[in-house]
Amino acid sequence: MALPVSSHQAAGKVKISLTGVQETLMAPLIARARDAKMTQSVLNDVWAAHALERIDHDLDKFQIDDNKATMHALRARRLDVWASEFLANNPVATVVHLACGLDSRCQRLNPDLTKVRWIDVDLPDVVSLRSTLIPSPQGDYTLMAADATDEAWLRQVPTDNGPTAIICQGLLMYLEEETGKRLIQRLVNHFKSGQLIIDCVGTIVLSLQSQIDIVTATRSAFKWGVDDPKTLEALHPQLKMLDCLGPVELDGFSRMPLSTRLMLSTYSYLPWFRYLSSYVRYNF
Repeated sequence: MALPVSSHQAAGKVKISLTGVQETLMAPLIARARDAKMTQSVLNDVWAAHALERIDHDLDKFQIDDNKATMHALRARRLDVWASEFLANNPVATVVHLACGLDSRCQRLNPDLTKVRWIDVDLPDVVSLRSTLIPSPQGDYTLMAADATDEAWLRQVPTDNGPTAIICQGLLMYLEEETGKRLIQRLVNHFKSGQLIIDCVGTIVLSLQSQIDIVTATRSAFKWGVDDPKTLEALHPQLKMLDCLGPVELDGFSRMPLSTRLMLSTYSYLPWFRYLSSYVRYNF
């Protein structure tokens, strides 16, 4: 099997050959890097900007302008804030970041890795690429090459370092519904206590995905839509939803163009469009 990365001799950059769902990691990287260069950056993710500068890939096909970059950054910041709150309340804890891609969330949050155990998980090809582009933090940090939906990797993760925050951004919508549900159940069963921090798309998005740039650019597909995230509580008796936000409820949404604000604000009153996308936090 061909390696997913190689040195681009002419430009001294890293060539990306990931395809399909794995290639979707490029869109959030581009968005965070673009946001980092804005005067009023949401995330100030300098690690994303540095990583993107080293990549040789067709970036234009993702069609990420400043507005899309800001919207992505607002979504990522909400999950960052929840993770930071969890660590503030649990200074000795574990963080498991599933489908981490090229997300420098650990670097952004900068936890005390003498007390916090941080585990980034993604597929082997992605881990190989990440290792080339993003230096691993010092301390109790692990970059694990595994399929998040496989049971084997989870058995290797100890549960002796306090409660666990499980962060899962940009993964569940690409899974078959039953696969995603079983994943959530296994995670809660294994870690016993903590928080599950995720994002979802609504079922209406599944029928509209031919108009979504990240899907068409990578020829991937959304497979699982969740219209009411509270229903996921039924997957496990310990799961209790704490927060569920739609796009218009994200801090900083006022930065979006008026046309976007009007459209999404109108959608928020319509049952099928209320959670085109949702950002959810559960206790377990």
